[in-house]
Amino acid sequence: MVTVNELIKSIWYGPAPFVGETQNIGASLPEEGKLISLIQLFKSGDFSLKPVFLHLMNSTENEKLLNLCIHEFCSVCMHEDLRKVENLNFLSRVSEDNAYVFTSCARETLSPEVVPYLLVLLEEWDDTVVEEVIRDSLDHMMDYTENLDWNAPVDEIGSYYREWMNTLSPTFYYYNREPVFPAGLTKFLVQRAFAVRGQNTPVKMESIPILLSVWSGTKCPLQYKTVIDEEVFRQLMNYIDTLAERSWERGWKYFYGNSVEGAL
Repeated sequence: MVTVNELIKSIWYGPAPFVGETQNIGASLPEEGKLISLIQLFKSGDFSLKPVFLHLMNSTENEKLLNLCIHEFCSVCMHEDLRKVENLNFLSRVSEDNAYVFTSCARETLSPEVVPYLLVLLEEWDDTVVEEVIRDSLDHMMDYTENLDWNAPVDEIGSYYREWMNTLSPTFYYYNREPVFPAGLTKFLVQRAFAVRGQNTPVKMESIPILLSVWSGTKCPLQYKTVIDEEVFRQLMNYIDTLAERSWERGWKYFYGNSVEGAL
């Protein structure tokens, strides 16, 4: 069985389970086994035990386990999950390491509903290494530096956020301020691959390979440190072709090929 340590270091959660494969998620399972089993269940498209997962995330005292819980939460959460403050109670006692994890993963929620949490954390982690990550995530999600300074105070960013929210569909999920869609993500990936192709330079893209891997359940051949040669470029184009053959809806969020909100 895959371990928490292995998943923390990976850009996805491993291969999809076999059809009909069942998960034993009994009360007697240790926390690590329970989390791995829950992730396997989610990968099959069954999110019925998400309350069990949320309880685990908010009750565990294991820092590595919480790290993986945060990654998983950002991958499978709906807008509604983020609107319920009690689902993120762990943030009230989070360590600096896992505050860093949450604020860096927040953009992978693809939901503007995560912004209020980032704004609260921005005040709490002012003048720390976490502050820069928070501002980077906020700017990535809503491009606030288009109108404000990078170091703008929380209240100004909050006003910008409220105005931005008025321009969005309440049901869509967003990447780079546009309703998310795999074709848009792969376009960024190909542009970057062309730019560094044959230059012995790492691709240095993080979010998009993670999103595509987690969305499709098929691991992207590119990672942050991948150097683009002709073979890797061929693998990338084949990968994009396999994604294009599948059915996707603009503005929806997926986990291993399944809508996180079920049948919409």
